[in-house]
Amino acid sequence: MSTPHEDYPEDEFDVAGRDRTPQGVHRGPRPLLRTLLPILAVVVLAPLLAWGAISLLGGSGEPEPSAAAPTVQETAAPTAGATEAPTGETSAEGTTEGAEPATEEPTEEETTEEPTGQVEYGTAIAVLNGAGVNGLAGEVVGTLASEGFTGGVADDYTSGAPATTTLYYNNPELQATAEEVARVLGIGNLVESSSATQAIAIVLRSDFQG
Repeated sequence: MSTPHEDYPEDEFDVAGRDRTPQGVHRGPRPLLRTLLPILAVVVLAPLLAWGAISLLGGSGEPEPSAAAPTVQETAAPTAGATEAPTGETSAEGTTEGAEPATEEPTEEETTEEPTGQVEYGTAIAVLNGAGVNGLAGEVVGTLASEGFTGGVADDYTSGAPATTTLYYNNPELQATAEEVARVLGIGNLVESSSATQAIAIVLRSDFQG
């Protein structure tokens, strides 16, 4: 019966045998590319690393904009709801600041001219009958007398003008008297004429309704 190997104490031969590893007897030659690859890496990478270091140290830190890429000009975005301000700000009172307030021009009030002078009931009044109705001028003189006018004189009239019944007075001071006479007789056409030979002259035409 043989004794197991583990029963013997370990000697120098066991140690030498344990440290040995298999060695290949035949090894093929190393490829040329593997041999040159480290050399090529050093030759290529060394200049690139040097150029990068120089650029990093010599640059300003901010890349200059490329000529091909145009610089985009920043514009402020308009605020929502903002509108162009008009010239001059409107205040709460409705006036515009910076502009002279509009002044309202006074409107010309229509005024009724007061008759010049007073009614002179003794003024000479020539009543001229141009209506072709006999006795018409006398009747008008009587009507005026009943209203207080005592200076009336009746006469005929043969001229062709005026075409309608007209009352003439020869100065502004007789305006009040002429208007009162016209009111009494219902005459609407009054003319101030300095060429009139009488203070007041009334030409009666067919349109007279007094």
